[in-house]
Amino acid sequence: MAAGAAGAEEDDVIRNSELWGGLFWLAIGAYVIWAGRDMGLGRLNEPGSGFAFYWIGILMCAFALAIVGQALISGGPTLASLWAGTRWRKVLLVVALLLVYGVGFQVVGFIPCTLALLLVLMWFVDPVRWWLAVLIAVVATMGVWAALTKWLKIQLPAGILRGIL
Repeated sequence: MAAGAAGAEEDDVIRNSELWGGLFWLAIGAYVIWAGRDMGLGRLNEPGSGFAFYWIGILMCAFALAIVGQALISGGPTLASLWAGTRWRKVLLVVALLLVYGVGFQVVGFIPCTLALLLVLMWFVDPVRWWLAVLIAVVATMGVWAALTKWLKIQLPAGILRGIL
C-alpha cells in the first residue's frame, strides 16, 4: 500500500504545472545570466552591456526557485487542468490576426494596423461595447505611437498615412 501511495505522489509532482513552469523560467533565467556575463559585466561604477541582464537573470532564477520550492511543498494544478476549457478557435483567430498584422505593418502602417487589430480583437474575439472598443483602440494606438515616435524617437512605418504624419 505504501509503495502505491509513493508512486501516486511522484506522479503528482511530475504532473505539477507550477513545477514545470518554475523549471522553465529557471532555465530562461540561467540563460539570461550566461548571456549577461558573455556581454560583459563591467564594474559597479561603470557597468558593461551585460550588467542589467546578469542581475535580471539572477532575479528570474530566484523567483523561479521560489515557485519550484512552493510547488514541491504544497503542489499545484496538473498540466492537463491548465488547458481545460481553452477556447481554441479564439486562440487561433488571435494568432492569425497577429500574422496579418505583421504582414501588413510595413505597407499599411503602424496606426491603421494597430487600430484595426485592436478593434477586431475587441469586437469579435472578446467583445466589449462598440464605443468602449473605439475609445480604447484610439487612445491606446495614439498613446503608444506618441510614446514611441515623440518621446523615444523610434521611427514607425507611416504606410498609407505617409503624407499626413
